[in-house]
Amino acid sequence: MEEKEVRELFLRWGIRKEKKKHQYIYDPSLSRTMSEAYYLDEGIAALTSISREGEEKIFLYFGEQRIIGFAEILARKYRFQNMMNLLCAPTPFWITAKTACTYYVMTEPVFSRLMDEDPRFLNAVLKTTCLNYLEIINKFQHIQDVDKETMFCEWLLSCRIRRNGKSIIPKAFTFTEAARYLDMHPVTVSRIAGKLKQMGLIQRTDGCLMITDEQRLSQLIRERRSASCGRICPDSPSIP
Repeated sequence: MEEKEVRELFLRWGIRKEKKKHQYIYDPSLSRTMSEAYYLDEGIAALTSISREGEEKIFLYFGEQRIIGFAEILARKYRFQNMMNLLCAPTPFWITAKTACTYYVMTEPVFSRLMDEDPRFLNAVLKTTCLNYLEIINKFQHIQDVDKETMFCEWLLSCRIRRNGKSIIPKAFTFTEAARYLDMHPVTVSRIAGKLKQMGLIQRTDGCLMITDEQRLSQLIRERRSASCGRICPDSPSIP
């Protein structure tokens, strides 16, 4: 199913809502009569939790035009609810608006029915589930490998939005935000960003960070990931 068709289903069967920066799209502390799924139309959100010290921990970013927040529906539908309760009870998860967000809310009965009746919708849900899994695994793999440059480059792509043909990092995504997400020191993030600027891959325009060459940035990520796996020669291009 094309992304446009997924959006049309949420527009047809869902309710449009808006959240300001730092507000919760999903708050586990609120009681609900049924679970919901969301289609993030505009803005960037994040899967977050609160540490024992009261600090926000960011596990995953959600970009525009993406289905989010449907884990409870799948758990109940495929009878994994007890497992979900066991796994999620120690650490509740929120979906937090990192920028101003516009999204559509679809109730559990409608979402479940569409999965049963429309194989293409089911395929879109499976695709999103797989994407979430791979992005989380990729993040923790890089943290273990201490590949800080690649992590930051991938962070740039994960939180960029496209406006007027440009790839822009919203002002909400500061280097402090990046450091918190990537488990780095802000000075390290600033140093890596400086190198990317020297390479002509990013620049600051009107107070926002902009990716000036997304294709080259993606290529750099592929080269560094391949190098870390030993699949290419040691003198492959990398961040100097």
